[in-house]
Amino acid sequence: MNRKYSEGKAYRVIAFVFANFFKDEPLQIMKKMAEEGRRHNCKVVFFSTLTDFYFNDMNDVGEQKIFSAVSVERFDAIVLMSESFKQDAEQLMLIGQARAAGVPVFTVDKSFEGCINLVMDYRKCFKQIVEHMVQFHGYRRVFFMSGMPGNSYTVERENVFLDVMQAAGVPREQCRIYYGYFWEEPCRRAMDQMFQDFAEGLEMPEAIICGNDSMALEVCAYLKERGYRVPEDIAVSGFDGLEMERYHSPRLTTGIYNVDGLIQTILRILEEGCPEHYLTEQLPINNAMRIGRSCGCDELDNLNITTEMLALKAVMLQLQKYQNDVNQMVANTGTMKQLADALAVVPGFMGSLRYKDFWFCANEGFMEKSMIDFSGQEKQEDMADYTPMMDVLWYHNLDPSGAEAGSADIHYWDTMEFGEIIPGLHTQLEENDFMLVNTVHLQGKSIGYTVITMDMERFWFIAYSAFLANFRHMLSLQRYQNQLMQIYMKDLLTGLYNRNGFYQEVERLLEMAEDMFLSVISMDMDGLKQINDTYGHAEGDEALRSLGSIIRSSLKHELAARIGGDEFLIAFAGREVEERTEEIIRCIKQGIREYNAVSGKTYEIHASIGAYSDCIRDHTLDHFLKKADDLMYARKTLHKKGRG
Repeated sequence: MNRKYSEGKAYRVIAFVFANFFKDEPLQIMKKMAEEGRRHNCKVVFFSTLTDFYFNDMNDVGEQKIFSAVSVERFDAIVLMSESFKQDAEQLMLIGQARAAGVPVFTVDKSFEGCINLVMDYRKCFKQIVEHMVQFHGYRRVFFMSGMPGNSYTVERENVFLDVMQAAGVPREQCRIYYGYFWEEPCRRAMDQMFQDFAEGLEMPEAIICGNDSMALEVCAYLKERGYRVPEDIAVSGFDGLEMERYHSPRLTTGIYNVDGLIQTILRILEEGCPEHYLTEQLPINNAMRIGRSCGCDELDNLNITTEMLALKAVMLQLQKYQNDVNQMVANTGTMKQLADALAVVPGFMGSLRYKDFWFCANEGFMEKSMIDFSGQEKQEDMADYTPMMDVLWYHNLDPSGAEAGSADIHYWDTMEFGEIIPGLHTQLEENDFMLVNTVHLQGKSIGYTVITMDMERFWFIAYSAFLANFRHMLSLQRYQNQLMQIYMKDLLTGLYNRNGFYQEVERLLEMAEDMFLSVISMDMDGLKQINDTYGHAEGDEALRSLGSIIRSSLKHELAARIGGDEFLIAFAGREVEERTEEIIRCIKQGIREYNAVSGKTYEIHASIGAYSDCIRDHTLDHFLKKADDLMYARKTLHKKGRG
C-alpha cells in the first residue's frame, strides 16, 4: 500500500479539486486556502481544469482525467468544489475511492453521501438583498431577472423573491419574472422581451433584482443603452460578488461569497479529526450582503474607476499580446522534427507567467505511441488514464520575477512512479506549501499532467490557462507529425521502414560513418505468390507480417525495411561487421524454423538471403545494394533448384 504524503512529516497534505482555476471565485478560494493552509501547517495540492464539463464534449472528457490524477489514498483529506463541476460521475468515483481508503472528503454546494457537505447559504443572503430593496428603499414594482428555469438556485431565489414581495403586500402582478439563464446574452434577450412588454402597456419597474452579477451588469448596460439611469430611474441589484463588478459604475449591491468562512470551517473540522457526526448533516456557510450605489444607497462608490479601468485595459492588452506569443510558440514548435527541440524553446514563452518551477509528467513513451498500428493487430486502449511509470520534464525558472526573457534550466525525462506527483515532492512542498496540477490530453485521452509552483500574488493565472491550451496543442501537432512521418517512412504491414524511410536513414548513416564498413543484407521471401494464390492475400499478408516480426526480433540497432512486395533489406555500419552480419542471418533462419514448427499453418515461410559488406567511403549505396541483391538472387536460384 502506498504511504501517505504526510507520513513522517509534521504537516498534513490536502488535495483540493475544483474547476476553472483562472476565474475570479476559484482564484479567491485558492489563494485563501494556500494562506490559511500555511497557518494550519497544511500543504495543498490543487487539482484543477480549464472547463466545468458543461458541454461534455471531447475536451471535457480529457479534462475529466484530472480526477484520475489524484492518488486519493495518499492524502489526508480531499476538498471537492463539487458544484464547480457540471458532471458527477468522476466526482462519485473519487469519493468512492476516498471512502474505501478512509480519507475524508469535503464537498461544497453539491452534497454526496458519506462526505462532509458544506453548503453556502445563498438563500439567507439573497433574502437580505431583496428585503433591502423592498423594505429599506420601499420599491414595490419590482421585476426579477432569474436564472435558468428549473435550476435549484433559480427556484430558491425565485421563492425568496416572491415570499419577500408577498410579505411586503406587493401584488403578484407587479412581480414579473424574466429568465436570463445566468449569462449575458440570454439576459439581453430577456431584456428585449421586457421592453416589448413595456411597448404593449406594461408599466416600467422601480427596480430589477438579478439572480447573479453577470445578469445585473448586463441589465445596467442595457438600461443605459435605452437612456435609463441606474439607480435614478431604475434600481438594480446583483448577487455573487463577481470580480468585474468592482469596475462598474455604479457599484452593485450584491452578495459576496464567504471564502474566509468556508476555508476556516474546513481547516477547523480537519483539526478536529473529521468526526463522523459531520457526515449526517449539511453545514451552512453564511454569505454577506455588500451595499453598492446601484440600489440607491450612497456607499461603496468608485472614486478611482478611471484608474482601475485603465489598469484593466492594460492587463487585457497584455493578455492579448501573450496569446499571440503562445500562438507563435505553437507555430514555431509544432512542426519541429524532434520533441526535445520544441520543448527546449517553450520556457522562452513562459517567463512572463512569473512561475517558479514547471513539470510535464508524461505517460511513459507517449510520443512513440502512434494511433496507427504497424503490426497489423488491433490494439486495445489502456484502461488506465496514466501509466505506472511517468517520464518527467522539468523547467526551473531562472528569473521568477519575469523581468527578463524566459530562461530555465531544463531537465529532460527523469522517471518516477505515478502517484509521486513530481520527483522530490516534499522538497518542493516545504519550499512552496502548494502546487497546481492540470491534466494534458489529446482527443479525450490523457497523456499526462502538468505541475507548477508560483508566488500566488505574482503569478499570471489567466495567461497560464492560455499557455496550457497551447502547450497541449503543440504536443498534439508533434504527435500528429510523428504519425505522419511514421506513415511516410514505415511499412504499415510489418512495422519496418519502407523504401522512403530506409533510404533516408541509410543516407544519414553513411554521412555519420564515412570511415566505417557498411553491411547490407538483402532478403526475398520465397513462394509468396503461391501463398497468395492458394490461401488468399490476407494469408500472404500474415506471412509477410510474420517474417517482419522475425527480422525485428533478430536485430538490435540495425536498420530494416520492407522495400517491395516480398523484398527486405537490413543495413548497419561498424568497424567490423562480418561477424554481426552472420549472427543476424543465423537468428533470422532460426526464427523462420521456429515459426514453421509452431505456426500450425499448412504452408511454411522461407527466405533467400544475400549479404555484402565493404568500406563506405570507397563505394556508393547503390553499389552495396546491387552486390547484396546479386548474392541474394544467386541464393534464390539455388533454392529453386533445391540445392540452397
